[in-house]
Amino acid sequence: MNHYLLAILGSSAPTLTYASPKAIESGEVVEVELKSRLKKAVVLEKIDPPSFDCKEILRPLGARFSPLQQKIARFVSTYYCASLGESFGLFIPFESTPPPPKEAPPSPLLPLSSLQQEALEFLQTKPSALLFGDTGSGKTEIYAHLIAAHLSKGKSVLFLMPEISLTPQMERRLRDYFGDWVALWHSKISAKKKQETLEGIASGKIRLIAGARSSLFLPLPNLGLIIVDEEHDDAYKSQNRPRYNARDLALLAGDRGGIQVILGSATPLASTYYRFSQKKAMFRLKGRHFQTQKSLLFTPGLDTLTPPLLQEISKTLKRGKQAIIFLPTRANFKHLLCTQCGESLQCPHCSVSLSLHKKERALICHHCRYTCPIPSLCPKCGAELKTERLGTAQIAEELSLLFPKANIERFDRDLITTQSRLKKTLERFNQGKIDLLVGTQMLSKGHDYHNVELAAILGIDYLLKSDDYRAHERAISTLLQLCGRSGRKESGGVLIQSFHTAFLKDRLGDYEEFLKEELRLRQGLYPPFSKLAMIWFAHIDPSKAQRACQETLERLQKTPVEIIGHGPAPIEKIAKKWRYCIFVRSKSSKILLSSLAKAKGELDEIDIDPLSFV
Repeated sequence: MNHYLLAILGSSAPTLTYASPKAIESGEVVEVELKSRLKKAVVLEKIDPPSFDCKEILRPLGARFSPLQQKIARFVSTYYCASLGESFGLFIPFESTPPPPKEAPPSPLLPLSSLQQEALEFLQTKPSALLFGDTGSGKTEIYAHLIAAHLSKGKSVLFLMPEISLTPQMERRLRDYFGDWVALWHSKISAKKKQETLEGIASGKIRLIAGARSSLFLPLPNLGLIIVDEEHDDAYKSQNRPRYNARDLALLAGDRGGIQVILGSATPLASTYYRFSQKKAMFRLKGRHFQTQKSLLFTPGLDTLTPPLLQEISKTLKRGKQAIIFLPTRANFKHLLCTQCGESLQCPHCSVSLSLHKKERALICHHCRYTCPIPSLCPKCGAELKTERLGTAQIAEELSLLFPKANIERFDRDLITTQSRLKKTLERFNQGKIDLLVGTQMLSKGHDYHNVELAAILGIDYLLKSDDYRAHERAISTLLQLCGRSGRKESGGVLIQSFHTAFLKDRLGDYEEFLKEELRLRQGLYPPFSKLAMIWFAHIDPSKAQRACQETLERLQKTPVEIIGHGPAPIEKIAKKWRYCIFVRSKSSKILLSSLAKAKGELDEIDIDPLSFV
């Protein structure tokens, strides 16, 4: 009798031992019985016979995880502090032997400019690289040439996008180039369509997948290229277990599977810029493919409809052009901002803003837990402090009253809930049937709005002054992405409402210089120079959550990691559960992970490389 260590797919349970009279290879998917229920499991390894009786594996299911999938799944389990069952559960195994590679026919590609051609030739020499290209500089055309080169060699290609809001336009462009070789993959696609796509992949009819982060786990045979578009986007990070980052896993897959990986963005992350500039594997693509003129207008304000803004909207509508109006995504907690100078109240010990906690009647730092009373007036200029934030619904309603003849629609997650609705809204906007589009971060997601003459950006100071070490990076990146949405093919303008005009002007000119400044400020404190982790504790009994937090804290204090802060979570209660957290830092991933493993308790939920601190 053979004995094997198994992981139940999708389960947080520990590994289990089962027996089998037949030999089974590691990576095979099998069916087993667990607590009177049938479960799918993956065979991890053969082991010596244990001292206890084991249930037998019922049957192999004819599917198996490839060696590369197994390597990545084990990494996810170790690095992101998840079970092997959860990690393997991310992947779709191979169910058949892939057909022999078949060369794709030549694609009708557009010719590249001399600078685009230089970028292409540079990227073709690198196993992994960053294409740092300004908005509108023609990155997609370079991607197309890279894809065509790999398809012509019989390879498969994965084109990652941060979320489905990008897929309609990108799908159309990729289909124009590569026809039926292309398929989409994301959460909104029906089960039937997903099955058809998997069958197409298995038969070799589909060789180019364009999709969100989950497409990284598809059984793509002979994968030659992964493109991670808009690599700066936070949507690549999963907020559920396992809390992986698809961008980082793509680079891991490239390194361990001999796959070329290209990251692309107009506003790359500071960490990405540092990594690839150090490796001399970055190409800076400056300028716009369509040489248009763009004017920047700054006006004081937060998220209200100010007279200068209304004047610019009126001018735009009279010229028969379109405008997009941006407000930041509503935060889960609030900050006090001055209505006159736009300053927030800063923590004296951390370079972040204090957050308002009405229940405690206090301002609290979410990093070191510094606490102070809520002031009635701005300590800098004596003006009124504001916490209320207008949303897209209120702004759209006010604009409808002010411009009754204009067609005004919203573009946010409350309204754009399906792929069909997303597609229809973008189509109506590009057909000129919508005059003003009011939205949140979705507006900045790489869409081509050919008739947009004005991009109005409201409430950027909320991003700029948020209590996050990446606040400046997020704000400047969002600004530049939104600036790129106007004047794509004709001249356009950008209006920015902010009390920090000088700061923003200095940093909008050259994003690369801004990244260098950010890296200087982060030296020794934040990524890429250190590793961060958040540990969460949640329970319906607040005393149990607090006790678990305290016990883990005491164990962590005996390890080499630095404890930045601990205490009640910024959002103290979610879904009837009370929450506590510990924020830790280390210069070494190895030290961080080993310390967390030693300190981990029953309630610990660990987020490595966190992007959310609430």
